[in-house]
Amino acid sequence: MFGVGFVVIAITAVTLSISFAALVYTGPLSVFLGQGINATLLGAAIMALVGSFFLSVRGSICNPQDVTAVLIGAAAAGIATTGNVPVEHLFPTVIGLIVTTGIFTGLVVFLAGAFKLSALVRYAPYPVIAGFLAATGYLLFMGALSIAARETVSISNLTMLFHSVAIIKWVPWVAGAIFLTFIERRQASELTVPTVLSLSVLAFFALLGICGYSLSDAMEMGLLLGPFDNTSFSLPYNSDFFAKIEWAAIASAAPTLIAVSGLTLLGALLNGTGIAMTLGAKFNSEQDMKATGLANVASATVAGLPGYVILGESILARRMGLRGQVPSLASAAGCLAALYFSADILAYMPAGLLVMAVAYLGFDLLATWLWESRNRLSRFEYGIVVLIVAIAATVGFLLALAVGMLAAIAIFIVSYANTEVILSRSTGATRRSRVERSEEESDYLSKVGSELVVLDLTGYLFFGTAHRLSEAVQSELSSERPIKYLILDFRRVPGIDTSATNSLAGMLETSEQAGVKLFFTGMSEDVEKQFALASPHNEGVKKIPNIDAALEIIEGDLLSEEPGGARVESARLMQLIERLEVEYHEDPGALERITLAPGEKLIRLGTISSECYFLLSGTLRAEIEDQSGNRVRVAEFQPCALVGEIAYYAEVPRTAWVIASTDSKVVRVDLKRMERAPTQTLIEFHKAAARSLARRVMRMTRLTSEL
Repeated sequence: MFGVGFVVIAITAVTLSISFAALVYTGPLSVFLGQGINATLLGAAIMALVGSFFLSVRGSICNPQDVTAVLIGAAAAGIATTGNVPVEHLFPTVIGLIVTTGIFTGLVVFLAGAFKLSALVRYAPYPVIAGFLAATGYLLFMGALSIAARETVSISNLTMLFHSVAIIKWVPWVAGAIFLTFIERRQASELTVPTVLSLSVLAFFALLGICGYSLSDAMEMGLLLGPFDNTSFSLPYNSDFFAKIEWAAIASAAPTLIAVSGLTLLGALLNGTGIAMTLGAKFNSEQDMKATGLANVASATVAGLPGYVILGESILARRMGLRGQVPSLASAAGCLAALYFSADILAYMPAGLLVMAVAYLGFDLLATWLWESRNRLSRFEYGIVVLIVAIAATVGFLLALAVGMLAAIAIFIVSYANTEVILSRSTGATRRSRVERSEEESDYLSKVGSELVVLDLTGYLFFGTAHRLSEAVQSELSSERPIKYLILDFRRVPGIDTSATNSLAGMLETSEQAGVKLFFTGMSEDVEKQFALASPHNEGVKKIPNIDAALEIIEGDLLSEEPGGARVESARLMQLIERLEVEYHEDPGALERITLAPGEKLIRLGTISSECYFLLSGTLRAEIEDQSGNRVRVAEFQPCALVGEIAYYAEVPRTAWVIASTDSKVVRVDLKRMERAPTQTLIEFHKAAARSLARRVMRMTRLTSEL
């Protein structure tokens, strides 16, 4: 199996490399096909050898690729057909294009790996990638027809095939490609493609014999790849060769260089990931980017075509028993052997074999990305795929990619603008600060809480989403139930643009006219800076570090408006505490008044819960430790608030420290001690505490439903 696998990988590498060379050296360049094949084979061998040493997944084969060959072929065809390059300068100019593209691509990919920028390629829109691959399938099919016609074929001159190209040169081979595509997609196997191609070659030569044609007859009929005008190959780096290179023509193909480098990055990442997942190996994207870059630069020095890790051939090699560097060595050995014997063998290879191989690659891409993707993409996304293919067929490949990218961006903007920028809406009736207040104050805040509206925002704010936010704010300001306070929480907003900033300034002005106080909370440093730069005259805007601080301010304002004010002496719990002090005056340990100085601890984290506390005056705060070990305030207690009742009733250790923020007075209520001789007042105290807890839970439940 090892020997068979070695031979299969070698033949596959040779066949694909020659096919890709035929995509470039076609039409007016077909006279240079022999030299082009030799350059491609030598470059493929070098690429495979370099990749075998540096790729992270051993067994991966780095070879030229169809997508890059199509782009270079299109650029080469453009140079050859414009008429601006003299005939004697065509081959040096195309060689210069290939070398320049290979070196540029290699450097870009290598630097992407060195600076760990490879992940940026993953941001390419999926519909554009699908459209690109589908358009590549179309161009591969056109390339296959160009190989058969020995001149450039496009949709504009497609009818020429039926008039000036013998049917036998392309129809049977295209039909074979369709059959191969059908078989491969119905009964996928790593051996299907090489087996069908080999049988096709055998059938071709068998039919030649049956029909009584010799190899010379077949060559004269144009059924074989030869004859080649010049099959020798040497590195033509001399002053005469460089003098014939039309660098202006190469410069005009700059978009091709960019496209090839980007697609090499993307293809190397996708194929490398696929191979690693299939083989159960660890994939190092940075290492593979650098390896792919080095392989492309090395291959470019001999005018080899750009490429990257090839998925199918690498997986096939592993399943046929080839391990380590052997698959790459098999690929390199096959290409070098074909290069050495090219004058004697390659000229007699059926030209239709290349037509069939290239057409199969095209049909496979079209079936996957133009036909099957219609079930995976939305209507608009699939429209982008069809648009890219249509423009690539009628106008140009690179323009198709540009238009597809613009269409994808436009759809993204429209779709993102329709996403809900408001994550949740709540009111002061359920949304409270961390300040624990008396039962009477909590009831009053629930009563007037509708005067406060909180809008939690999410996502990036730009002109589309900012308009939706502006409409929502205007709806709140013109509501039948008037509000006095409006909070926009930016905690989940990573950034804003200038249009959004102007919209926020307009909201501020509108709210002031409506007599509503507008608060911006949770702005990140970047968002706040952008807002300040775009709206330097909005000094009056209330920007609060976090929503809790804003809620605390507004609650204070609302309570100050309570008729008669909040009187601590009238609180029901205060009255119960005073009655308990009278009833248990003979047991001084049951209730104890404690005075605390600022910073003094009342409750320690983790201690046993045997009592609760009632705050008479002053302010207390509850603190916990975050993951960094820093103390964080999680609650604040105002007079008439119960402290520590949750841990007591749950029978768990204390969950936080409670510390005095100001001079404070509390009553320690030892409930367990008093329960030895319970009174009716003690029962009422338990009920009042339970009612306070129940209301807090109900408020949190309503808030959860609102969020």
